[in-house]
Amino acid sequence: MNEQAGQADGVVPLCLPPQSDARIVAQEVFDYLHDRLPALDLAASWAAADSYVEAHRSWKNTPDPAAVARSGPPVADFPPLESCGQCRVDPGLRRSEIHEKEPWLCADCLQRYHERYRSPGLRDGAVPVGAELDLLTRLGLGHSQVSADFAELAALGDEHSNGNHLATVFVDGNGIGALFDRVIASGDPDAKARMSRAVSEATREALYEATAAVCEGQVGAKVPVIPHVVGGDDVLVSVVADRAWRFVASYLRAFSRLLAADSTVRPFVTSGDDEETGASAGVVFAHSAFPFRRAVELADEAKDAAKRAYEGRLPALLWLDVTREGEQPPMHRQGWTLRDLERHDEAIRALRGVPPAGRSVLERLVDIDDPALSSARIHEYARRLDRGAVIEPFLEDGVAAGRIADALALARWWR
Repeated sequence: MNEQAGQADGVVPLCLPPQSDARIVAQEVFDYLHDRLPALDLAASWAAADSYVEAHRSWKNTPDPAAVARSGPPVADFPPLESCGQCRVDPGLRRSEIHEKEPWLCADCLQRYHERYRSPGLRDGAVPVGAELDLLTRLGLGHSQVSADFAELAALGDEHSNGNHLATVFVDGNGIGALFDRVIASGDPDAKARMSRAVSEATREALYEATAAVCEGQVGAKVPVIPHVVGGDDVLVSVVADRAWRFVASYLRAFSRLLAADSTVRPFVTSGDDEETGASAGVVFAHSAFPFRRAVELADEAKDAAKRAYEGRLPALLWLDVTREGEQPPMHRQGWTLRDLERHDEAIRALRGVPPAGRSVLERLVDIDDPALSSARIHEYARRLDRGAVIEPFLEDGVAAGRIADALALARWWR
């Protein structure tokens, strides 16, 4: 392993002896990874230099097409076969040896049963590993306090959630690539490893703080979070739906604070009135039986859209409620910043206090195509029912109709 590369998420940094055939080594790594995670898209690139920093700079400045290799998942197109009972994407090959009552699964989801042990079931006698074990240790909890599957996790929801919905949360750092580019440009061969370690530590600490924020503190209570991927500045978790917003806000606040305070990171952060080192999140609310792989794809798309909306300069988030909205977010939804979420906290809680029938009326009054008329109708409705204080905070700018529609969507899972 190449220690100078640091703790890069999704990367296997190797240092090869002179005269080694990098392409052959890359193919061996591809084969190893595909045996364990068949659905991965993999890529490799290499360059010869005396240090990782020099190799990275050399490849980036003068990329060599001959120093690249790629390997994708096997193409599977067998219409007569039943589709995978979990991801609904690839054909089902066989049932899990551990979960014999489960549907037929594809090769990738089978690996999730045996190697990654998550969704739809935690195998009998298995114990948490990796990021989940770290979380339990820091929280002072035992192995019995993890949920066995997504249905059990969703059942932790309150009485208003029907106990069957989860949020899939995908978080990624803002401008971390540019940050590492400045580190590489510094010429310090050890700076990359120090920066990688600092970002990774901030990610894990923010995950701990966010998880602690949504734990109820009851003896023997289950942890309402399942971490699937924790690496570098990337986090993918499943959270009980009615605690998702508390988790997301806590994570984004903590990650920004931790990076801003880190002495390794500070020298490489550029100054700007509207720039803040932090992260952005995509959140997908869906029934616990909704295909996990699709939920991840939608959360990834939402996260990227949140970054684009604010050019990666502010901690931001975008969400989708599959149960209410389908798999395409409403056209008006542009995402909110963390500051928006915090500023409207009390207003969203007040909006949630409106009876469901009243919120349904507000939803019908929202007309994105005619915001002026929509605003007038909502004002009149609020005046008649003496609810002006509830909707006024969302009528402050030219996208008032869209803001109210978003606030109504946020209120569904706001606690």
